[in-house]
Amino acid sequence: MKNIARSTIRLATIACLAAACWHAPHPVLATQAEPCGRNLGTIYNNDINNIIWRIGMSKEPATAEVYRRYVQRILDGKPGVLAQCVGFPEGVLYPTKVDTNMAKHWVELCQKTWPEADQSGYVAQIDVLNKLFESGADPLAITIDVCRRRGVRIVASYRMNAEDLYANTWMLSDFGRAHPEWRIAGAGCLDPAVPEVFEHRLKILDELLTNYDVDGIELDFRRWYHMVSDPLNNHEVLTRMVRQTRALLDEAARRKGRKRLLLGARVGPLLEGTFDKADFPGAEYGEPINMSCQGLGLDVKTWVDDGLVDYLCPATFSPLGLPRTREFVELAKGTGVGVYPTLSQWPCGATAAPIIGQSDNAQTQRRHRDDVCTEALRCYDDGADGVSLFNWFQHHYPPRAKDQFDSGTKREWSTTYTADMNIPALGFGWVEQEIMPALADPTTLRKLLNEPRR
Repeated sequence: MKNIARSTIRLATIACLAAACWHAPHPVLATQAEPCGRNLGTIYNNDINNIIWRIGMSKEPATAEVYRRYVQRILDGKPGVLAQCVGFPEGVLYPTKVDTNMAKHWVELCQKTWPEADQSGYVAQIDVLNKLFESGADPLAITIDVCRRRGVRIVASYRMNAEDLYANTWMLSDFGRAHPEWRIAGAGCLDPAVPEVFEHRLKILDELLTNYDVDGIELDFRRWYHMVSDPLNNHEVLTRMVRQTRALLDEAARRKGRKRLLLGARVGPLLEGTFDKADFPGAEYGEPINMSCQGLGLDVKTWVDDGLVDYLCPATFSPLGLPRTREFVELAKGTGVGVYPTLSQWPCGATAAPIIGQSDNAQTQRRHRDDVCTEALRCYDDGADGVSLFNWFQHHYPPRAKDQFDSGTKREWSTTYTADMNIPALGFGWVEQEIMPALADPTTLRKLLNEPRR
């Protein structure tokens, strides 16, 4: 009965917070504290479904132990923070009473989105997820447990307006399906400028903080690029979301006897102005896919000035090409907010003179390694506190110098250099495994840059 009462109070609090957002000109600030985001090491953002996809496509047993081994392989790369993607934000990876698990509608929507594509991969990953749930296993709980045992911080990352399933993404959740009128016009996602959508998202975050012992939340405003309707006028809506997320984190920290829980944000590659591909070597997309924080509706300056966030991960979409790290470093100077620009698995040098399709050999692997090291060092030269990674899949590969996992399942490897998820080059994964532990330390990166590759 006490638990029910507490839950009711929390939901009432969320409703009050959301209502205040729409009616109070100056919402109450969350408890101020010295931000703790300057010494986090490498921040590794892990895709929501790549582990279940890999298990399904490799035909490995869909067990908690197999899932655990994949998380352990991620942590072998020595990240300081694992930012595990867990939601779109509607449509989540874990069991939920507030929203809808992604397993419910995923296969249907993949068929709707890509009707001509081979559907086996989409079906296989959801089969794995359902088998895990049927056995009583929870992927997020497994991930948290592995991180705790390794001493790695774990934050839950939400893609704040994902369009991974293009125009159909809003249908991942029963909440979205019940209210198609709450979509952003011309986009595949819901509009947080609608009060009911705003409140629903706060409930998703509160359920997460109530049920899971995470070290914080990451709001990913880089997936995709429709964060809110009329972003130049509705930027206050997203600031309210960040502010109320901070309030939920502070309340959860008090509940758990923690000093502070982390709040991170993935943001655009520049603070304001027009995105010009010529200024971002290697960038694959121009506007509107790549826009400034201002163009996306992200008032990052207010987030920093008001002590709402602990770290920022500026990034181009994909991400290819480095963001304007110095702008964010200057903005965060003296605040304790960490800046972690996002590195692609394909560095600018590799895209300018492609190594894709070349032979998978020591020379090609060294070129790849050295280009990534060079880009990481550029970030440090620009004042970054560390780097962040997005969609690196080194855990899909066996350890360096081995051509297969110990599990007994066999995989084919391409002899040409590629990261293709179906038949990738073995050396590509080995390079990622070699680089990751070095990324948090510029001295180690410089040393690695000068080493021959065997």
